[in-house]
Amino acid sequence: MIKKVLFIVMPKDFQDYEFNVPYTALNEARFVVDIAGLTPGDAHGKLGLKITPNLQLTTMKEADFDTYAALVIPGGPGSSTYLWGNKKVIDTAWYFNDKKKIVATICHACSVPAEAGLLKGKKATIYPDAPAKALFEKNGVKFVDQGCITLKENKIITAQSPQFVKEFSQAIISLLKE
Repeated sequence: MIKKVLFIVMPKDFQDYEFNVPYTALNEARFVVDIAGLTPGDAHGKLGLKITPNLQLTTMKEADFDTYAALVIPGGPGSSTYLWGNKKVIDTAWYFNDKKKIVATICHACSVPAEAGLLKGKKATIYPDAPAKALFEKNGVKFVDQGCITLKENKIITAQSPQFVKEFSQAIISLLKE
């Protein structure tokens, strides 16, 4: 059976490489990938990439998530506006984790599993600026200054920045193949 992956993209200011590199790698590895937007219409990356999501997260129910093996959330400068404190995104990550599915986040999107309580007392990484580190501290996450961290037993992947996007992509594919 072919495994499906759900991406969540912000309407604007997502990091283009953090979306495009794992999206392309997952497609090349023959996984089915859907893209859920947070608002109707196209999503616009910080560097000019334009994506037309085929789903809207706001209309998806928990039963819709049951068909997916993994959730991937790219970060970028729009994260603090669109992801931090976003109840629907946080609840979605919690649901995926509760159902033993992969939750993979990169850059400032690593706030999502932290705010969902998935990383409390665990080692993880996030883009290492003061607001992101403060968010981790507030949520009881042990920040590690490392490129990509995979918590295999919890099926959670966090990565710091676009610099580590290839390692991030490979970590997702490796967990999907297990």
